[in-house]
Amino acid sequence: MNRKKTFGQIIITAMFVWSALLCHFEASSQKEEGNIIEALMFWFFGLTALLGAFRFKIAEVIENFINYKNQSKK
Repeated sequence: MNRKKTFGQIIITAMFVWSALLCHFEASSQKEEGNIIEALMFWFFGLTALLGAFRFKIAEVIENFINYKNQSKK
């Protein structure tokens, strides 16, 4: 499926990446202060932000997998 990339999608993707970076830096500082639980939480939040940035690629991989499974059933 070809998806037209709009300016809004590009901005939101950039903000997901920016949020992931901020979460990583906050997690690093929390780890240095000894707050391991908070650091792990911030790294988890950063991971989910990165997954949000790659949402279209993830959807494409899933779509290709479903199409492959449907093709192999025939």
